[in-house]
Formats: sequence, structure tokens, C-alpha cells
Amino acid sequence: MGQPAFWAILACAALTRFVGLLHHSTMPDEAFTFFIASHPLSGIVVLLTTGDFHPPLVYVLGHGLFALTSRVYLFRIATALIGVVGVAATYALGRRIIGSWGPLAALLIAISPVLAFFDGFFRMYAMLWSLAMLSWACLLWALDEPRRGRRWFAYALIVTALLYTQYLAFFTVAGQMVYMALVHRRTPGFWLACVGALAAFVPWLPIFREQYPLGGTAFNALAGHFWELLGAPPVLLVDGLPPTIEYAGVTAAALWLVIVGGLAVATAQRRFEALALFAPIALQVAYSLASGKLLLGQRYLLQAIVPLVFFIVIFCDWLQSRRLRPLAIAILTSLFVMMATATIDKHFLSSYMPVDWTEYGKFLDARMKPGDGVVFDGSMVYYVLVGTKATRDRPMFLVTNQAEAARYGAQAARLPRIWYIGYQTELPDPNRLAFNALLRSHPRRVSWRSTEAAYGDAVVTTLFLPAARTRGP
Repeated sequence: MGQPAFWAILACAALTRFVGLLHHSTMPDEAFTFFIASHPLSGIVVLLTTGDFHPPLVYVLGHGLFALTSRVYLFRIATALIGVVGVAATYALGRRIIGSWGPLAALLIAISPVLAFFDGFFRMYAMLWSLAMLSWACLLWALDEPRRGRRWFAYALIVTALLYTQYLAFFTVAGQMVYMALVHRRTPGFWLACVGALAAFVPWLPIFREQYPLGGTAFNALAGHFWELLGAPPVLLVDGLPPTIEYAGVTAAALWLVIVGGLAVATAQRRFEALALFAPIALQVAYSLASGKLLLGQRYLLQAIVPLVFFIVIFCDWLQSRRLRPLAIAILTSLFVMMATATIDKHFLSSYMPVDWTEYGKFLDARMKPGDGVVFDGSMVYYVLVGTKATRDRPMFLVTNQAEAARYGAQAARLPRIWYIGYQTELPDPNRLAFNALLRSHPRRVSWRSTEAAYGDAVVTTLFLPAARTRGP
């Protein structure tokens, strides 16, 4: 396969990312990103220091885009394009690591339902996985001619951008260091490039030290989630299929079988580059287990999708060499059909799409009364509902951690009518402290639940009412 295949794969990547890109409503994470990016650069630093737990690159990018347009939904074009660049980097890696079957791996990444979904939001997700793959591609490119300083300079720039995108990038850099220490130890250009990238990150370290206790990698919420790793392959590769297929034990078992088979083949054939691609994920999981921090969610494992696909394709390549070509074709065809179906589901079936926050705002506007209080259990929802009745001239309580959940729940319980909006509450309020406080003080309640999308997103709305008055005899 040559250039026609490359451009055809990029066309597939663009199709899966740009179809419907501007149709869905702004999501809470996006709204929060737009809010911070709309401030001056100095204000962005202050807000990130005290109210977020991510590096600044995506916010600085958004700040620059505000100079071009105030139509924030257009910002998604930038992340979608970055996702296409990630597919191009995957193509280069596939040709190098897998050989003639490499473009097949890139095609699967191009139609990946999970990557296409997250690339469609203006957040750091597309930048994280794409820059991670681009850093690997640039590293291997520099190793072809390690005396060329310009190649190492390009690698250093990409790694610097990666570090300023998401703190999970440190696992990628650590994995690359392990790979180089074991396989290409005597390559001074690499080590100088790493020192340069890390030195460029030093000015941000004081902010990082302030951010770390706020959340993100500091959430102590691993308990109860470790076993979700057993279902990680279908969640990462075919999310968007009907739950009876995606969450079936046979689906996870089949994917694990071919992934572990590919890992074994890569080890036996000494395909160190393929193993190195997976090293950052192994380090991330190990860190999560050792620290108790929850880094096992889907959005935190996007950079695992490429090595998982590579292992599957490597296993199929091995089957072909053992005169089992029909089985290899059957595996790849089945995976392609499942991924393509899941991507179509996410684009066109409402039950697999994210919450429509525009419609949700209308739902609240039609039911809220003056004086009602609102508990946002998962504070990011506030930013996407600005301008609705839920955020105008009323008592509001934005829960970001358990301490606030207990305090705000008790405060809100003094009001006659309280709306509880629960969205992704598992991390800020895993014990449902706010909900339970309201439940004790307001025995009457009415609840609504939005359609739960295939990636587990849903919003739970409960109107808490005081006890009904009893009439005398």
C-alpha cells in the first residue's frame, strides 16, 4: 500500500470526525474550557491554578481562537483536525512497526468510535492521543538518522506540547525513556531533547503543585473500579454497540484473546516498538494501583487504543504466516464491522449520543419557579446552563468534592424547593452526600433521568419538595 491508501485512510478519519461535528450542543467540559479560554492569559493561569487540574495548552489555543471567532462550536474543527493528524502519525507507526499490514491498523484507528467521539469536542483529549502518537513517530524518525539535530529538535517541540496538553503525557515520556534506555541507550540526541522538553515545563511546575490536590489525578476513587479493566477492550474499541454486545463477556473475552495473542507474538518476535507503545499504559495502570488515583476511565485511556489495535493486527499477521489467513481476515473484518457500526451509532442514533444540553435547559426553564434552589452535583454543568433559569437569580450550590457535597447539601436542605442536578457525580460526590442530605429533609421528590449514552453519560434530575401539609379535622 502506498500514497493512495494513506490519503484514503485520512479521508475516512476526516469523515468520521467532521460528520455532525457542529450539530451537537456544547458539553459541560467544553463550556468550562470556553469559560477559561475567554479570559486574558494571566487570568487563565490564575483560574487553572485555583480551579482546574490540567496544563494550559488547550486553553491558550481556545484563547487564540476567540480572536478569530466568538462561535465557540467552530473550535471543534481544530481538535478534529488534530485527530486526523493523529491518524496520519498512526499510519507512519503502523508501516514501521507492523509492515505491510500497518495501514490496516491505521484504518481501524481512523474509524475508531471512541477516538472519533472525543476528537469532536474542544478539549485536550484529541491533542493528548494525537501528540502522543506523533511523538512516537517523530522519535522513530529521528532514530533513522540520530545525528541530525533538527529531528531531535522537532521531537523536543512535540514532547513539550504534549506535556503542556495533559499530565498523563509524563507516562508517554517515561515509556519512551525506558524504550531508549533498553534499546538505544547511546543516543545523546534523545536525552538532550528530553532534557530540553522537561526544562521547558519547569516554569509550570509551581502551578502543577497547586493543582495536584484539586482533583484529576488526585481523585482517590480507585476502589470499585479496578475490575472495570477486564471490560476495557470493548469500551475502548467498540463503544457504541448495543450494550448486549459491547458488555457481553464473550466480546471482552474474544478481544482479550487476540490482544494477549498479539502481545505474545510481539514479545516473541522482539517487536520492541510495539511493546514500547504499550509501556505508558502499563505505567499509568501501575501508578493508579499504587497511588489509589482513578486513571482507568475511558477518556484517560485513549492513548491505549493504538497499541491495542496494533497487537490485534500483529496477531492476525502471525496467523497469516501460519497459513490461517481466513481466520485472520475474519478477525479483522469482524473488528472493522463492529467499529464502523459503533461509529455510525454514535453519529446517528440518539440513544448513543451525548446529552442534548440545549433541550435540557428548556426542560428546566419550563419547570423552575422563582426561589427554587439548585444543587449542581458535578459543577461543570453550571457552565453549560449559563443563561437558563437554573443559573439566574437563585441560590446555587456547585459541588466539586465530598466536603462541599456535605456542606452544600445541608445548606440547600433549608430551602422549600431544591433541584438536584447530578452529572458525573461519582468523583466529586461518590457517597451521594448531597442527595442524601436533601432526601432526609424533603421526603417528597420527583426524578427524571436522561437517556444514557453508550459511554455511560447521563444526567439525573430530582426536584425535592417539602412534606405535604396535613389538614386538620
